[in-house]
Amino acid sequence: MNFGVLEKPFSLLWLAKNLYHNLDVLNKFKLRAWVCVSQDYNLLRRILKSFVIKINGVELEKISEEDLERCLYKSLQGCSYLAVIDDVWQKEAWESLKRAFPDGNNGSRVIITTHIKEVAERSDERIHVHKLRFLRLDESWNLFCEKAFRKSNSNEELEKLGREMVEKCGGLHLPLLY
Repeated sequence: MNFGVLEKPFSLLWLAKNLYHNLDVLNKFKLRAWVCVSQDYNLLRRILKSFVIKINGVELEKISEEDLERCLYKSLQGCSYLAVIDDVWQKEAWESLKRAFPDGNNGSRVIITTHIKEVAERSDERIHVHKLRFLRLDESWNLFCEKAFRKSNSNEELEKLGREMVEKCGGLHLPLLY
């Protein structure tokens, strides 16, 4: 299993969501889960629910953390899975979860997103941190045109307004994507 940590500027959510919903990704991974952490660390139940893993007749709320961890591990073992653990605020959140994800050398992936550099750099020794950079003005304009005008051409007035908007975004991806 490979780990990736994305240091989270505004456009990371867009990138992670597009990756998560990509058709190739859907076909590659038998199980997928997306869980937003924020500052809530009671995650094992939410991860099991997100993977749509069923526990025979037992309510998840009545299962201990250790049993939840074992259940998740056993359910994922031998499967190719993708887990997105979004918006991690403290490395301890990941520390408390990583034992539940088996490494079966089958291409499974865990992506952790965070806006805190220290969390990204210290979450695991096997990780690779991807930090998204700001876009240059020409890249911002191309992205804006792709989203705003699709295949059609803009008129002069719309282009002028669009270029003003792109400048105000200051290289941030998110305002250009939605």
